[in-house]
Amino acid sequence: MAMAWWKTLVFCLLCCAFPGQPTVSVNVKDGVEYCFMENLQEFQKVPMSYTSSQPVPPWLSGTLVRNAPSQFTVGGRSVSNYFDGFAKLHSLDIDQHSVNFSASFLKTGVYSRSIEANDIHPAPTFMGVDPPFSLLERFRALSNPGDNTIVNVWNFGGDFAALTDAWIFTQFNLDTLGTIGVSVPDPTLGNGGCQTRDIYMSCAHPVVEPGTGHAINFVGKLSFFPGQRDTVSVIRIKDLHTFEILASLDVDKMWYMHSFGLTENFAIFFAQPFYYDYFRFLTTVELRHSLYYVPDDGMKIYVVNLKTGNVTTLHTDASLYTHHVNAYETGDGRIVTDIVMLSNSKAFTEGLARSRLTNITSIREIQSPTRICRYILDLKTGNVEATPFVSQIPTEDFLNTLDLPVINEKYRTRQYCYVYGSVTSFHSNNPVQGAVPLVKKNVCLPHNDTLWSRPNHYASEPSFVPDPCGTEEDDGVILSSVLDGDRGLNYLLILDARTMEVMNTAYMPTWIPYNFHGQFFPRSFPAPPGTSPHYEL
Repeated sequence: MAMAWWKTLVFCLLCCAFPGQPTVSVNVKDGVEYCFMENLQEFQKVPMSYTSSQPVPPWLSGTLVRNAPSQFTVGGRSVSNYFDGFAKLHSLDIDQHSVNFSASFLKTGVYSRSIEANDIHPAPTFMGVDPPFSLLERFRALSNPGDNTIVNVWNFGGDFAALTDAWIFTQFNLDTLGTIGVSVPDPTLGNGGCQTRDIYMSCAHPVVEPGTGHAINFVGKLSFFPGQRDTVSVIRIKDLHTFEILASLDVDKMWYMHSFGLTENFAIFFAQPFYYDYFRFLTTVELRHSLYYVPDDGMKIYVVNLKTGNVTTLHTDASLYTHHVNAYETGDGRIVTDIVMLSNSKAFTEGLARSRLTNITSIREIQSPTRICRYILDLKTGNVEATPFVSQIPTEDFLNTLDLPVINEKYRTRQYCYVYGSVTSFHSNNPVQGAVPLVKKNVCLPHNDTLWSRPNHYASEPSFVPDPCGTEEDDGVILSSVLDGDRGLNYLLILDARTMEVMNTAYMPTWIPYNFHGQFFPRSFPAPPGTSPHYEL
């Protein structure tokens, strides 16, 4: 029983991150340094101004929220990996005529205990702390699973929450960004607010269920007894009190999974052979030491029928991946799914070491480790066909290395053509002179990709906001928080999603460290005076 408890504990680690006290310097030699510099400032509804008189669409009304690790030191200790930075939410309340900026740290348990003690509170980390935890502190860390939800944000039926790759939610107030509390609801109960002490694996990328607006995700339950298999369940989340398990499958070994695919009838799980060594974790209390890649295992693909619960298992060569883009059924027993593949496991376990991200030379050596790839799954024959997107033209091929993909959600589970993302290459010799561009990739027609880029500007993940009256897939705008390395400030960038041309910008009063994910929460109608706006899913 005790061993099983330690086994389950490891999966909460992707929530972990514990940083601290101001070490901000504005004296930089290269604007890229701002990307990974901690920022302890908090703001509440600071007005921003559009820099152009060009009109913003009247239907662009809502709040863009970005989640970013923003503090890396507490007292005399610092974390060693970017994944271990304290989460801070940044919001841009946008309408046609104005933008207001807010920023607030998530007041989670690990954050509050660390700030109170003026030291990094002992808990599991991705890559440890400096100075390291003592032996006694490592023992204490094993009993303190982390709740630092640094990866994404979501609206679960009006419950706004920050997410990570575990079944844990930090709820927040969308208007103020104030932390409401940390929730670990029991996913096995259909209704009610019961919390669970069990630790479940999950992912920071729920998928909107077409036609309902509910969220689809998975929970991974580890077995407690030798010889018992682990269980992966597909779950519908209506809000953080209402769940429905749609299907379950038993697996021999739980794998790390940051995202999954969804079609009209199926959930698709790519079981990359990227596993955990629990004994290594117990001795180090660091996740990166417990992760290991076994390419000889190949990769299983589980296709779960959401209506019947039946599971089809396919086999293909081993690969690593970060994000599913979209998936759809062809009508002849095949599924097309586009995925961002990862070139090697070290890109995940070592790529965001802070020793690398605080050195200009090493930052300027970072190249994108990802590439978009199309898989065609034949459910009748079991055949799997994988085709990476490749171009012989260097600049075109650079765009194929995008990550942080988004689509027009109206085309979720449908045949589509456009994926938007960014290429997280900071290499000084990349085709955009070391900047981070935004990309519009056409997966239907080769040689039809476009990009937006500016020298010494570093774009975050895009958000696609559809034109409610639009008739084409790319009718809408792209929103991104972009770091201006010359000014040391971020700004809201609004692009025409069809042309990738600038519609307008608005500067924030500070910079935002490099951030992983966020969401745009549209207002369904204007709020009456003195009331809070209603937000759609």
